[in-house]
Formats: sequence, C-alpha cells, structure tokens
Amino acid sequence: MNDQVAHAKTYPFPVPGRSYVFRNGTPHDLEDHGFDRTGRTPVLAAGSNQSHEQLARKYSVLPGHVEIPIQRGLLDGFDSVYAAHLAGYGSVPSTFCPSPGTRVTTYVLWLDDVQLNRMHETERNYTYDRLDGIRVEIDGAGEIMDTAFAYTAVVGCLSVDGAPVALAEIEAEGRVLRAMSQPEMLDHVRGRLDPDAQLDGFILAHIEDEALRRERTRALSSDSLPLDFERTVLNTF
Repeated sequence: MNDQVAHAKTYPFPVPGRSYVFRNGTPHDLEDHGFDRTGRTPVLAAGSNQSHEQLARKYSVLPGHVEIPIQRGLLDGFDSVYAAHLAGYGSVPSTFCPSPGTRVTTYVLWLDDVQLNRMHETERNYTYDRLDGIRVEIDGAGEIMDTAFAYTAVVGCLSVDGAPVALAEIEAEGRVLRAMSQPEMLDHVRGRLDPDAQLDGFILAHIEDEALRRERTRALSSDSLPLDFERTVLNTF
C-alpha cells in the first residue's frame, strides 16, 4: 500500500494514552501537573493534535528546543466527530460537536506563543475559538478546567443519515452518536463521491490533487451540519 494512503487511514494517529510532555518530537511522562504555565495557552485537541506523531510533523519546522506540556482529560457534553472536509494528507479530520451526556477524551496542549502561531498555520478550514463555561476533568490531577481554546471546522461536521459521526478511535464515556473508524469513513466518502473507485486510489487522488480535494470538500459540505455551541470565535484560518 502507498505509504501516504496508509498514513491517511491511521488518523487520528497514535497517542500515549496519558498526560505527557512533548519534547523535540517524542513523548515523555508528565511528572508534575504543576508545571509553569506562564505565557502558555491551553488548547484542546479534538483529533490528531492529541498525537505526539502528528505534533512531531507539525513542529519539526521550528528551530531549537520544543517542549509542550500536554494533559489528558475528559471534556463534558461534547464528542469528537468527523468534519465535512478533507485534509491535505488524505484523512477526514475531526472537530468537537455538542453531545449531551457524553464525556470525550481530549488532550490539553499548553502552547507558548511561537507554538500557538505554528499550530494556527496548520489548522486550515478551522476557526480558533475560546470556550467558556466548559468542564474538562484532567486525569490524575484533581483539576477541573472551565475555560480553554479549540479549533472548530468552518464547514461544520459531516452528515451521515442526517447526523454527526464520532471517531471510533477516540474514546468517550456515554457516547450516543454512531461511531466509525477512519477507514470506514473514508470508504463512506468514496461511496458517496466516487462509488466506482477503489478506496486506495480514491484517497491517493485527493492527496495529490488539491483542486479535486476542494471539489470533494464542497460536495461533502453541501449537507454538512452546523456546529452550534457557545464559543467566541477569535480567528478563522
């Protein structure tokens, strides 16, 4: 299988399964939740930003030492669902969506200004939002967060039979939405947009052809579901 296609199918990519420190491309144990937060912004990860592998790809362009404290926790009242657009690397990415009664796993990335600006550069088709009045319970820290920042898909979430679909790879308590894996969702999108194509060829085509990817995103967004929850939009990318 083409490496790019295999990569697309593995979204949202491996995670450590615990709070950790991302240090120059690799995860290390977060030994103290009382780390210095001065000058750092708490950003919630809905999908691949939870993964140290994805962070290594995003932050490899920064010179010098890169260190990011990352706390694992549960976000109340939301789930991680598929966004109605295609990523440049071939996956259907994610976004937070309200889901009463659900507690979805998230990772809180504490980014300094340089790291945050770099993250902005990688979050095309998203808004950057402040979320107030939320509840994030941090694993093993005895800490509840009520304000954080997050990226929200501009075009909303992908509709399957009129409803959002959760990412099966991301754990959640009390999940009420249907869940699909990334390969299942990619095959669903293929069946909708190009049913005669083989899945691997379908994925490779939109990795290699930006115009085709935009066209397919327009088709997916034609019946997308808006993301309606309380947030303050700070920027659009």
